[in-house]
Amino acid sequence: MQLRKLSGISPILALTLAMPCNSTGQTEPSPELSVVTQTQIKPEFRVEYEAAQKEISAAYKKAGVQRLVVQTILGDVAEYVSITPLGKFAEMDGPPVMEKIMGAAPSQQLLRKIGGYLLGAHRVTIQAMNDISIQTPGDPGEYAVVTTYRLAPGKAADFVSYMKNDYLPALRKADVANLWVSQIGFGGYSNERVIVRPMHNLAEIDAGPPVRKALGVDGTRLLMLKLASIVESSHNTISRLRIDLSNVPAPEKPKAGE
Repeated sequence: MQLRKLSGISPILALTLAMPCNSTGQTEPSPELSVVTQTQIKPEFRVEYEAAQKEISAAYKKAGVQRLVVQTILGDVAEYVSITPLGKFAEMDGPPVMEKIMGAAPSQQLLRKIGGYLLGAHRVTIQAMNDISIQTPGDPGEYAVVTTYRLAPGKAADFVSYMKNDYLPALRKADVANLWVSQIGFGGYSNERVIVRPMHNLAEIDAGPPVRKALGVDGTRLLMLKLASIVESSHNTISRLRIDLSNVPAPEKPKAGE
């Protein structure tokens, strides 16, 4: 089985950008860059793979580096994605975090063990596009609809204009609290954009697209026609943030009546 090349990736990419990092509900400044690693596992080793992810996240926690793990639940169900912030590329010049914390031999031993669980892996950097995103402090939810758009040649500026002037105003009218947009950097295709709409539960999907709530059926159709002139293709998945495999505390849930 071949691993689908990571271009738009099917993670909750931007959960790292707005995920509360403590129980107070406050958010840290959004990192501009993140390193995203997509892995496709042999399904029979799911338990072992997840145990190894806990070890890796523990090492990153000792190093003071946030690490989140996301699992695809509608799409490639053998897929996991890990996300870590990247302040600058110079951080990648030295030894890997696991080697610094665990030592060279133990870290290599763990990586060899994980390698036996994998069908493939691919890594990219992503750039947050905060100017065309919606970011609201608080708990964004543990699920997300992830849409990858491949832009038509020469349409990058048109996409930004569409998001600013058409799509985001409609979402704000529909009271959407978070929508995060990223651009693939090294390791992927620069003409792809990843849009993440977080949710607290999958029942939110049953209400239909948020833009339909704001614009109605006819308005939504016109909006989609405009988008069709900008993008060549799109790909949708649903993912879930695995707090148990990550090294950040679960966000505090709103209290009843708040």
